[in-house]
Amino acid sequence: MKDNLKFTLLVIGIAAVFFIMGRDILETRTKLRNTQDEVTQEKKEKAWLQDKLKTTRGELEDTNRNLRTCQGRLDFVNKKISVLRDSNASLSGSNAALIIARQGLEHKIAALQEEKRIVEARIHSLSELKKAIRQVKIEIRGDRIKQRKEQIRQQEEMDKLETARGNRGFFTKNGEYFYKPKVNVDVRPANVSLNKK
Repeated sequence: MKDNLKFTLLVIGIAAVFFIMGRDILETRTKLRNTQDEVTQEKKEKAWLQDKLKTTRGELEDTNRNLRTCQGRLDFVNKKISVLRDSNASLSGSNAALIIARQGLEHKIAALQEEKRIVEARIHSLSELKKAIRQVKIEIRGDRIKQRKEQIRQQEEMDKLETARGNRGFFTKNGEYFYKPKVNVDVRPANVSLNKK
């Protein structure tokens, strides 16, 4: 009995150890399955995260490309703005000069309109009109005199040039003889014949 009891106890101990080991093995298997499930889940998450990272990198590259393009456009626009600012500054200076010129022209127009009004008032008066006609005739005559004097002066200059050039030693010029020949004139009384000497 003792042996039986020992054997039983041994069997119970062994069974208990196997039971405990089996339970530990089951727990370990359960933990292993859970760990494998977690590893599988983590692998899936890792794959998903790698896909997400790849997608994000692609988007980042696209965004960087777009950023460089936008930066180039921004540089172009900034250059255009600086050119336009310079142009605007020069136009502002031109505008100021034009305003000053316009004011000067307005003053001239006002002066010319006043002069026109005065001339119209003079023309509507008969005595003023006669005086104006006489004055115009005097001015016309003075202009004609000046023109005639100028023509005479020019002709005199032309004559001086012609005289200075001379006929260059030729006997004829323009078909006319300029050489004066010597002519001997013998005077004889009428009763003397020509044959006698």
